Amino acid sequence: MDRIVHSIYESWVPHVYLIGGEPSLLGVRQLNEYIELLAQRSSVTIVTNGVRNLIDLSNKLACIGVPLHGDEGVHERHTRRFGGYKQTIRTIESYVAAGFDVRCIPVLTAWNYDQIYNIIAKAHQLGMESVFVDRFEDGGLGSQSSTELKPSLEQFKVALSQMIRARDDFGIAVGFGTAIPYCLDNRLLSERMTANCGVGITFAAINPDGDVRICNQSEIIYGNILDEPIQKIWAKSQLDEFRKLSWVTEPCLSCPVVTDCLCGCKVDCSCSTGFCIDYAIRENPNLRQPIVNRLPEPLDLPETFTTEYRRLVPDTFTKLNSFHAEVYLVTRYQTIQLDELTARIIQHIITQAECDEAELIAAFLDFVSEPEIRSLVSKLIAVNALKAV
Repeated sequence: MDRIVHSIYESWVPHVYLIGGEPSLLGVRQLNEYIELLAQRSSVTIVTNGVRNLIDLSNKLACIGVPLHGDEGVHERHTRRFGGYKQTIRTIESYVAAGFDVRCIPVLTAWNYDQIYNIIAKAHQLGMESVFVDRFEDGGLGSQSSTELKPSLEQFKVALSQMIRARDDFGIAVGFGTAIPYCLDNRLLSERMTANCGVGITFAAINPDGDVRICNQSEIIYGNILDEPIQKIWAKSQLDEFRKLSWVTEPCLSCPVVTDCLCGCKVDCSCSTGFCIDYAIRENPNLRQPIVNRLPEPLDLPETFTTEYRRLVPDTFTKLNSFHAEVYLVTRYQTIQLDELTARIIQHIITQAECDEAELIAAFLDFVSEPEIRSLVSKLIAVNALKAV
């Protein structure tokens, strides 16, 4: 595991999740070593069940994901751990009190689809920063109870209704953490609740032996990070079998948004050695293609700026990553590709503890107009790369 972490550090991967299994079993000292190393180049998130409260975690940690699967009885039915609910609540309270961004990550199943509103309400009450719902995917230990756990299309729609209502009632960020086909419900588009999956494009999974797969559900191994760096594995022609979408079948093949939706989740127990369209589409052949007027933009950023010049401070988690062929801005939750001039402007800001906007404009006025620079600053503030003080 030490070698895996160091390999990821050497490859400048923008965002790293330490996930499970259960990473808290490593203990605070070992986790902090990994966090402190990786955070020099990456935004680091831990996903934990919350049964162990990790005291004195490094403040370099960008986010902690902890699941609440429902009320006490429903949560413990999912986790199979009696008494675990109260401990998880205490752990969440401890992390929030310590100043961490704590995200609620429930798994949507047939057991809790009607409790999603209450889960989000509880997350909001506890001070969690967002709720990202992971729809149950048929894999791992869950596959042993797949017929019980898998939510029906009707149950999914009930859960989506509760997500939208809770988002509006509590003003907390709510979305899906797993890929959802757009055709399951047109509200996914109209309410900006879409979620597609970056497997094989922006996302990969590495198991404890170093094997690299496009996701934790897939059984296809493309290389081992202990033998070659991940950027070399990522460039292998074998991955084209996935990226070229030659595996896509109807009804997705003729869908107008297939290259955006990407067929929902592409791997489950029925096709773990290959790729397939989402199980919800396979099991509901009468689904209609989504009504699309305009696909949601990935980022809806402001163009406006204040009349007064701002004093700019880089966020703690803001980094520039120029290791790869492209230059990236890395924030707590996002990776944004930059052109050369934008990267130079951001580098100018980052290298100073504080930067006056008027001074920034003067430094780059020969290359770009004042309104363009000020608009860029507004966008950087919107994505939490900068703070205006």
